[in-house]
Amino acid sequence: MTISHSIRIAYLIAVELGRKYTRFLFIGFLIGLCVSFVFSRTYPYLTAQILYKTERIGIIGEYNPSSLPLSVQTLISHGLTNVLPDGKVEGILAEKWEATNSAKTFIFTLRKDLQWSNGKKVVASDINYNIRGVTLIPSDDYSIVAHLQYPYSPFPTLVSKPIILPGLRGFGEYKVKGILLQGDTVRSIQLEPRNDKSATKAITFYRTEAQGVLAFKLGEIKTLEELSTASALKDWGKVTINERVRYDRIVTLFFNTRDPLLSDKSIRQGLSYGVPDLPFKRAGSPISITSWAYTDNVKNYAYDPVMAKKLLAHTPIASSSSELVLSTFPAYLDVAQSIASSWNALGIHTTVKVENSVTPNFKVFLSAQDLPPDPDQYPLWHSTQTQTNITGYVNVKIDKLLEDGRQELDYDKRTKIYTDFQRRLVEDAPAAFLYYPTVYTVTR
Repeated sequence: MTISHSIRIAYLIAVELGRKYTRFLFIGFLIGLCVSFVFSRTYPYLTAQILYKTERIGIIGEYNPSSLPLSVQTLISHGLTNVLPDGKVEGILAEKWEATNSAKTFIFTLRKDLQWSNGKKVVASDINYNIRGVTLIPSDDYSIVAHLQYPYSPFPTLVSKPIILPGLRGFGEYKVKGILLQGDTVRSIQLEPRNDKSATKAITFYRTEAQGVLAFKLGEIKTLEELSTASALKDWGKVTINERVRYDRIVTLFFNTRDPLLSDKSIRQGLSYGVPDLPFKRAGSPISITSWAYTDNVKNYAYDPVMAKKLLAHTPIASSSSELVLSTFPAYLDVAQSIASSWNALGIHTTVKVENSVTPNFKVFLSAQDLPPDPDQYPLWHSTQTQTNITGYVNVKIDKLLEDGRQELDYDKRTKIYTDFQRRLVEDAPAAFLYYPTVYTVTR
């Protein structure tokens, strides 16, 4: 009887207090709800930073375990060699190498002090490159011979690709601690340092830049890499924005030389002179400005409307019935429209068309051209390379220079070959090499 009376009194008191302090209780409930939400969103970030010393990084792009971006691969492992910023090659797993048989045979001597992430020593039989036309034969535990079907002097650049064994095992500074897949696509990967001096890296991949930016704003990641623009985050709290010019890529106008309108070199040159000044680091050669083989001794197509009109006047492309279609990918639409406006002002009726792939019958295509680390550009410009030489360019002298360049081992002789190659190709203008794009890394 006493217990039930006490319960009743407590109930009445609670009801009375609830009536009296309803407003404060409601506000307290809302505050608690907000705190719980904020805590649930920041808990992973706080524990990663404070308890586990983890860098949380976002990268744009879709990848599977066998095609991780090079920036991630080089954390996990290394290749036989490493390509320096100027395109020259140094040894990593390979202590030294020599080329014989007119650049058809390469003999690599390996270091003996490296271990895979499972503690096993790295030996020659572990090397798992699968390169068409190349046979790799270990001669002992620490030397391997590469037999090439055809001479290829830049071969040491090909074996700079990181060597990764099944299970994502490597001999780099980090080992794979965990990986999250969504179907065949890597959603995230966690890399643990093989020493105690570095932080664990938790890397999440986002299909689009918009998804990556949202994740950054929500606090899921601390760093977002390789953005094409940082405008959405430049005023977002206290952030550091680092910009980097990609000298391994050139945004280029490709002319279809098989098209009757564009088969004339003077028309291609005139259109090149008609490209307006763009707010990027200007390029002028098919070879990167950082390369040991680069030369600026080429024709300069800086914006010159007077020269453009002179070259284009009285040509079929200047006819009122003629139309030039400038195709491009969505990422370069603004640049394409700027170029089209300039060409229209020169009297060349130009429209812009957005594509999702390079169509075979394009007239002019604006896109980025990834540059190989070596100046060899045989796949891009040799007349036999019908799949990758998208302009359909044919020039017997260029073919010979490209053939000689990939067979010559002497750097000085190769430099002369590629200087001549650049000068002739730019003069012939199967493409206009516009600029090196800028990418951004944003850090909270």
